[in-house]
Amino acid sequence: MKTTLAAVAFSLSFSLSSGAAALAQPAQPAAPHAGPAAELGWLVGGVWVADASKFGGGMQRIETRYHWSDNDTFVRFTTHFVRDKGVRNTYDGNFFWNAGAKTFSMWYMNADDEITEGPVTISNAGLQMLFRGTDFEGKLTDLRVDVTKQTPDLYRWTLMEKQGDTWKELASLDYARKPEA
Repeated sequence: MKTTLAAVAFSLSFSLSSGAAALAQPAQPAAPHAGPAAELGWLVGGVWVADASKFGGGMQRIETRYHWSDNDTFVRFTTHFVRDKGVRNTYDGNFFWNAGAKTFSMWYMNADDEITEGPVTISNAGLQMLFRGTDFEGKLTDLRVDVTKQTPDLYRWTLMEKQGDTWKELASLDYARKPEA
């Protein structure tokens, strides 16, 4: 389905903590799980926060939370855009092992009822997602997001658009894991 670039930015989070002590302590990633989705466990725990003020329009930050599903077989995520005038709960989605296709996949729905889905490649460096979406010029195109793990509590999210045989970077954000407030 048609996806806006805002929908692509399902990358991640910043949370206000009630006390300085909570901010000073690093968030702890979740305990490892069994099964194919265990490779995504490093994302689970805390709130991943990116400074999104460079996008303008009153945007302050993006907050993404990852949680294990109730049956511990896939990872759910939610992404909130925090603006000067409030918070928009923008994306709800899943990363999962697609047994029929023998690959990881993702799908999410944005606040405008648009669904985005595509394959996910997982490596020691992070993950890569491929999907169709709308670029900054409003053109439907092939997009890629690379999530590159820098440390256990920091990753870089990079959005790219396919242009011929190459990928052109459109945007990049660094997400840091913070404790849940």
